[in-house]
Amino acid sequence: MHHLGIDRLEPALLAAADGLSGAVAAAVETGAALVEPSHVLIALARVPGSVTAGLFGRSRIPVEAFVEALRTQSPAHDGMPPTELTDRTAASATREALGALPAGAGERELLASVLPRLEPPAALLLREYARADLDQWISECHAEPGRAREVFGDDGRLLLDCFSPGARQVLSAMAGPRNDPAPGLLTTAHLLRAMAEVPNGLIEQGCRFLSRDVRVLRLRMASLTGDGRDASGPGLTGGGRGPSGPGLAGGGRGPSGPGGALARDRLPEPLARTLQQAAAVAAQRGSDLIAERDLLAALLDTPAGLAAGLLRDARVDITRLRRYAEEYYQELPEQAPDAAAHVPPPHESLDRLRERLIGREAVIDRLAPHLEMITRSLRRGLRLHDRPLGRFLFCGPSGTGKTLAARALADVVYGSEDDVLFFEMGQFNTKESMNNFIGAAPGYVGYGDGRLTNGLRDNPRRVLLFDEVEKADGRVLDALLRLLDEGRISDPAGPVRDARDSVIVLTSNLGAAEFADVAPSRDGQEPEAAAHVRRIMAGFFRPEFLNRIDEVVLFEPFRRDQLEAIALGGLRRQAARVAGQLGVELCWTRDLAARIAELAMTRRREEAARGVNRYVDGVLPPLLRLLDEADSRGEFVERVRIVPDGERLSVVDISGAGTGAAGIRGVGIGG
Repeated sequence: MHHLGIDRLEPALLAAADGLSGAVAAAVETGAALVEPSHVLIALARVPGSVTAGLFGRSRIPVEAFVEALRTQSPAHDGMPPTELTDRTAASATREALGALPAGAGERELLASVLPRLEPPAALLLREYARADLDQWISECHAEPGRAREVFGDDGRLLLDCFSPGARQVLSAMAGPRNDPAPGLLTTAHLLRAMAEVPNGLIEQGCRFLSRDVRVLRLRMASLTGDGRDASGPGLTGGGRGPSGPGLAGGGRGPSGPGGALARDRLPEPLARTLQQAAAVAAQRGSDLIAERDLLAALLDTPAGLAAGLLRDARVDITRLRRYAEEYYQELPEQAPDAAAHVPPPHESLDRLRERLIGREAVIDRLAPHLEMITRSLRRGLRLHDRPLGRFLFCGPSGTGKTLAARALADVVYGSEDDVLFFEMGQFNTKESMNNFIGAAPGYVGYGDGRLTNGLRDNPRRVLLFDEVEKADGRVLDALLRLLDEGRISDPAGPVRDARDSVIVLTSNLGAAEFADVAPSRDGQEPEAAAHVRRIMAGFFRPEFLNRIDEVVLFEPFRRDQLEAIALGGLRRQAARVAGQLGVELCWTRDLAARIAELAMTRRREEAARGVNRYVDGVLPPLLRLLDEADSRGEFVERVRIVPDGERLSVVDISGAGTGAAGIRGVGIGG
């Protein structure tokens, strides 16, 4: 080992890496005959808090996944696996990397020597599969480590701007319950307890990742600190990490905020040193902000070992927890206070629904009481339940306005029809599709790619539309059950996602055939077919699923007069669009809407309202053709009339018809 140059490494690195014995272990795990540079890299990455672990973590590359990929590519060999790192067991590239080290080399120097000498398969895996920029890694190794920031100001107060949002939550949880803590009262145990208490924080998420109950740790910490606070920790039932957390009064800068409570003269020396050590850890990984992972690393590096002992007593694996912090955990971004969104009064909301949902008076009547409760509570800032704002199941044949109703709800509640997150549930009809729905566990394909969880992370204030929910796999329905019940869903790549500010709409075509030949009701009474559909729903969905739905809304097939009204509305919107973008006035006769409704009823019966809209959209191709032909002749088209052309619609130029054409066009834009 002397000839390999290992003795040139600084003692602290040798102690942390156990004399690079981890490189030998990595060679055995991957089935290699010799210790390659990649095995040295793996050994360094497995040292908690190391620069290498930070590089892997920042690049979102699980070290164990890298090990497994190397193992699958390792060629078979008949010799004995290496048992120690010697000239005989080290590959030539490894001997070169170690031999090039200067005396007293640290981790950065070792990395800078190892990375350029990685064997081609390992380098290819990192570059192509993991998308790692190895040149950038090498540059960072050569760069001087950043200087640790001072966490206390000249006046002795804690500088909260040095900390990330998650770390500030921890400091608030530690200082908040005490309005004026006595000097020396807070200890490193209080810091660990605060980390365990923060909802969806690093410790809670890490315990969930390690299949450990964080409440055990919280109880132990409460017993140790003995300050009379609730052992369950704040936020265990609150479920959020919003700005209303403990100790956030005054933004942390006034006397009542944590910055004042955590002044230098109020803290015992061990706790102050731990906070400064966290700044050093952050600087070592090249971060300007001290994050939760840095606080944890500083706690576990304290000489007394109190935090490590407490975590071990709670059966938490320290090494795996630190690896989770470095490779998987992501702090929630700081959320600016929501601007007061304009929520229309209930009568205005209903008027907007009636304008969009033509012929759906029964649907609007069903939604009206729920919509009134949602809008009134939002206007007052009142949260009535720990569940979504609304939970609706829309049932009926295709083309009856279910998706349009969901978009209209988004417009009324959130101010835009675009505030809809759409899920085609036929895409989630296998148990493997859960990886696409909420994301896969760490180390598996789909980790961090959950459509629902990422959608809630990006914007929880919108309508979640699950189309044709009956097509989903049973496991997906189980996940939806919790979402409907609690307004939350677990994200394997992060904290529990909150959907309590969302409106959930499920659609279903179950029993659509029952509506095929039934005459729609005109007197408000539910037809027998609709009652039969309700029985079908009860037979397909579990009772606990339907019991969590606020309203099951049935969408009956449209009558002809309703399709006429939809056609007229579509023509008016099309005319407004054409006038605004093309500068052309669209006109039509009074019987055109009836003709479109007749065509939809006879030729596109299964498409219903969608068939009407397709006929209306069919005006555009002949209109554009007419405009192109006019341009080729050097003519200008100002006014066009839509006319039936068999089973299609066509257009004629009436720009030169004069005032006499005004009587011909009948119903115009404002018809």
